[in-house]
Amino acid sequence: MTDPTQTRILHARSGVTLEKREDGFAVVSLRTEAPTLFDDEGEAQQAFEAEVALVEKDPELMSRLGGA
Repeated sequence: MTDPTQTRILHARSGVTLEKREDGFAVVSLRTEAPTLFDDEGEAQQAFEAEVALVEKDPELMSRLGGA
């Protein structure tokens, strides 16, 4: 497990976070059980945007977040 003191949240939206970690980048989502890890920031950013889009299309998750 990553030391939380070595983690910085770069973006957060709709229950998804893009984190900078000591060993790379991670996309963490309410939709998945474990973070998805990346070495490349660009790939992590694309995965973050894709995951946000999936979450925002899921009515159950959006209701849990207080959305539509």
